[in-house]
Amino acid sequence: MRPTEAVKQIEYAIDATTTDGGQRCAATYQRTFERVASDGTEADVTDLAAKLCGEVCNGNRPSPAEARRSADEVLGVATDGGR
Repeated sequence: MRPTEAVKQIEYAIDATTTDGGQRCAATYQRTFERVASDGTEADVTDLAAKLCGEVCNGNRPSPAEARRSADEVLGVATDGGR
């Protein structure tokens, strides 16, 4: 999955579960998906999208910092998520 497709998936999940406006909210994850695509594989992007969509569908809204930490987990990077 490409970063733009991943953002669309998050947008759809947000639109389906809240009234917050998925397009506006999902854009905050674009840089994180781009980093995962650059440092990992398309499968990693798909894994991150699935993880974030699951959070959204469970009523949570990961912050950009939480999304970066999730990206680190997907990539197997041991950081504090502070990129």
